[in-house]
Amino acid sequence: MEKKAQSPTTRRGRVRCLLSNDSGISYIDLMLALVVLTIGVLALADLQTISARGNNSSKSMSAAITVAETKLEAIKGSLYGNIVAEAPTPVTASGFTFTRQVTVTANSPVANVKTVKVIVTWSDTSGTHTVPMATIVSQ
Repeated sequence: MEKKAQSPTTRRGRVRCLLSNDSGISYIDLMLALVVLTIGVLALADLQTISARGNNSSKSMSAAITVAETKLEAIKGSLYGNIVAEAPTPVTASGFTFTRQVTVTANSPVANVKTVKVIVTWSDTSGTHTVPMATIVSQ
């Protein structure tokens, strides 16, 4: 039997048919991609919320430290005899309300010195926070 030669158009048509793939993207592929994208976007949104809470906490902590340092510096600048304890006092700074208390212990740790401790407390959505600072003032 004699083999029939294929015409070039038939051969090209067959090559074209083998190279073309009309499958495209299925509905399941599309839905899976959307699920993965949605999970990523939700994770980023949660991360942004956590970051905002952290920034607010840092801001209030920084303001509380400033309140305590300011009081300690004022005490260091006053006369030794005028250094006395103070009851809890509300103080507002940087949009936050703190409670500041000063305790003074005379002759501690040695004679003729006072240990001064400033305690700043405040509450927010994550709980109650405290910043204690202390110094020793000599006569």
